[in-house]
Amino acid sequence: MKSNLSKGDIERLSKELFDDVLEVLDDGMELHGFDYFEGHSLGSVWHATQRVGDDFEKRRNAFLWILHRLLREDRIKLHKRGTFLGASIDEQTEMFQKAFPESEEDADKKCTKPGYEAAYEGFGMNVWWFLDICPAGVAWRQPDGSYQIAD
Repeated sequence: MKSNLSKGDIERLSKELFDDVLEVLDDGMELHGFDYFEGHSLGSVWHATQRVGDDFEKRRNAFLWILHRLLREDRIKLHKRGTFLGASIDEQTEMFQKAFPESEEDADKKCTKPGYEAAYEGFGMNVWWFLDICPAGVAWRQPDGSYQIAD
């Protein structure tokens, strides 16, 4: 996957989410940045994109880069209503790229029923992950190799 992120942003995301050990548990297990959103919805991955700033397009590109890396490293599988997607990693990433809102305002519009515009105003990207317009949900790989669908 060709990334639209700068080399510096990719290095920062790699370091902060995948490379740096943030904590070592009593049993010696090392925790990295991605461990803190493991088991949660893709909205938690979106939250992690704040590391590259507030610009929506930059955050969208960071999300797609993180998603691709998690898929490539077999840390996650994507599913729709409990059925894992059979598409290639690049095709799955492209599904998100095509469906992703263009802006916060676009997310608000896509997540709001006509007549209820104020209900999700400013919260579209918190809601989008749970609606049918989102291409897939996430399942995280467990220590035994199985995948657990996120809540």
